[in-house]
Amino acid sequence: MRDSLIIPPLPNVLLSIQNLMKEEEPDIMAIAALVKEDIALYTLFLSAANSPWMGLNQPATSIEHAIMLMGLDRIYSMVQAMTVRNSFATTNLKESFWTAAIDVAGICSDLAHRFSGLDRNQAYSIGMLHNAGIAIMMNHYKIYKNYIKTHEKLSAPQLCASERKEFGTDHYLQGALMAKNWCLSEEVILTIRCQPIAEKILTGHKEMSENVCTYLSILMLAKCVSAEFQKYWLLIDDDQTALETRIALDYLHVNHGDFEELKEDLLDDFHLKTAAHR
Repeated sequence: MRDSLIIPPLPNVLLSIQNLMKEEEPDIMAIAALVKEDIALYTLFLSAANSPWMGLNQPATSIEHAIMLMGLDRIYSMVQAMTVRNSFATTNLKESFWTAAIDVAGICSDLAHRFSGLDRNQAYSIGMLHNAGIAIMMNHYKIYKNYIKTHEKLSAPQLCASERKEFGTDHYLQGALMAKNWCLSEEVILTIRCQPIAEKILTGHKEMSENVCTYLSILMLAKCVSAEFQKYWLLIDDDQTALETRIALDYLHVNHGDFEELKEDLLDDFHLKTAAHR
């Protein structure tokens, strides 16, 4: 496989927060001060924390308040996710790309909490980074922006194969390499990388750890929910989405009717909370 393209390094703010969190009693004020140093990051963080998908009973009015409501580990995962966007500030990506990423991240976290005993913070990171490789490819290849527009209707396996033929690499690999460079867990890295073969993995044709299988299922369901609200994929293949949803639900042993009801409840709740926050 081709080596990674130019991937943004782990930001200094994350390294500093990591060091503070290693202390026996982390200094919350110091952590808050680090986030506040970058106004764009702070504003984006508060917006994401108050997303209806995050399920807070009251709006977080500051980083300190958010820490009280959500805990340090969850806050770190969110700050980490928000710095991804800042790292691609000069990349010509539509606002909807990042809005969708934040939504998918929040939904992943929610579904991980509902359907598994897995770490909802890791699920959040997976959701936020699952398509970060697109930004990397766009930075490296001038033709990629037009390429992805004309190939966006392809399924993940088809798109992966097409990208490898055209560029010698694919955005799923690049996203996984970014997760590795940013010191995320092996499960996060593998989930991002394995998206093109998710169906084969979940139907038993490819072997993978149970946790990665669960995270893949959660990601597929999160994209399904996000697609209906945001029209995340501009050209949605309803048949492909239905197939992926069925495979993910079967793997998780979740009743299809129950999921449809949950999805409607989530979307109704999102609409209500979005209106309330305006």
